[in-house]
Amino acid sequence: MKLFLGGGGEKEDSIELDKKFVFSLDLSKPLLYIPIAINTDKHPYSGCLEWLLDVFGPLGVKNIVMWIEDDLKQKQEKDFEQFAGVYIGGGNTFKLLKELKEFGTFEILRKLARKGVPIYGGSAGAIIFAKTIIPALSADENFVELTDFSALNLVRNYDMWCHYSESLDSMIKSYMSKYYLKKIIAIPENTGLYVTEESIEVVGPSEMKIFEGDDIKTISPGALL
Repeated sequence: MKLFLGGGGEKEDSIELDKKFVFSLDLSKPLLYIPIAINTDKHPYSGCLEWLLDVFGPLGVKNIVMWIEDDLKQKQEKDFEQFAGVYIGGGNTFKLLKELKEFGTFEILRKLARKGVPIYGGSAGAIIFAKTIIPALSADENFVELTDFSALNLVRNYDMWCHYSESLDSMIKSYMSKYYLKKIIAIPENTGLYVTEESIEVVGPSEMKIFEGDDIKTISPGALL
C-alpha cells in the first residue's frame, strides 16, 4: 500500500509530499486525476487539469488523464491498470464519497491500494481513506444528503482532520465527543502522510497531532507511526 494523504494546502505547501509521490510513479505511464469533489461553478474541470499539470509537470509528470463523473460511471478495475497512480483532488467530501460509492470506484480504489498502486489524496481526497468522513462536517456542506459516512478505513482506524491548526483543538475534541470518534490524525496544510502496511510517515515541515481520548500527542516531521 502506498497512500499519500495531504493536509489540503496550496502547491507550495505540499511540495515534499508531491515529490515523494512522483518518486513512486512509473513515469512511462500516465497519472489518473479524479477531480469530482470540486465545485465546478467556481473551478471548471479544465482549470483543475491545468492546475495539476502546473503542480506535477515541473516534477516530471507530463501525462495526466482526467476522469470525471461520466467517465467513472463506465469504468471497471481493469480500466485503471494503464495508470502509474491515481490523484484524487479536494472539494466537498460528501459529494466525493457518495459518487465514488455509486460509481463502484470506491471498491476499485480499495483494491488498487492493496495492490500497491500509488494513490494521492488531497484534503477531501485524503479524508476518504480514513475510518469515516465525519470530521468533514466541520467544513463541508452535506448537500448530497449522504447518510453513510463510512470511508475506506486504510489508515489504522484513524479519522482524519485536514487543514489543521491549533485553534481547532477544542472543535476536534467536541466532534470526538459528539460523534463518538476514537482517534483523529490532524494534519496541517503544509504536511501530509505516507501510509503503507508497515508504517505511517509524517511528510512535511510541520508537526501533526493525534487526538485519542483525552490525550493529544505531537508527532514530529519525519516520524514513523
